[in-house]
Amino acid sequence: MGLLLVLRLPPPRPKSLRRATRAQRRERHRADAEEWATAEERGLLLDMAVEDLLPLMNAAGGNRLPIFGQLDPWSDGVLGRGDLPQLNAEVDRLEAAAGNDVERGLVAALRALLARWRDEPGLVLHWYGD
Repeated sequence: MGLLLVLRLPPPRPKSLRRATRAQRRERHRADAEEWATAEERGLLLDMAVEDLLPLMNAAGGNRLPIFGQLDPWSDGVLGRGDLPQLNAEVDRLEAAAGNDVERGLVAALRALLARWRDEPGLVLHWYGD
């Protein structure tokens, strides 16, 4: 099970409420895969294993973390630039709670992603669960 964090442009407004056809869904998945491959090359994507993240989150305060506490590995969501200061503070708490190399590597990857976000102000942080 994983959680994918991607820096990308804000989501467009939905065009209509009609249901997408199978071909449209396939095309959207193909476009997402291409976008995510490019984002990964540019350092705008982080694919985290929930099994690595949850023990670290629990050690840092669990659900008392306002942003990381709302990340659900079974749903999707978007964070705006207004969430960046709080997210930085929570990464500080995660860093203080990191107890092994895997957790420290995860914190370093989160810090790198947040640094990229600061450098590219037009983007928002999307998360996608399994």
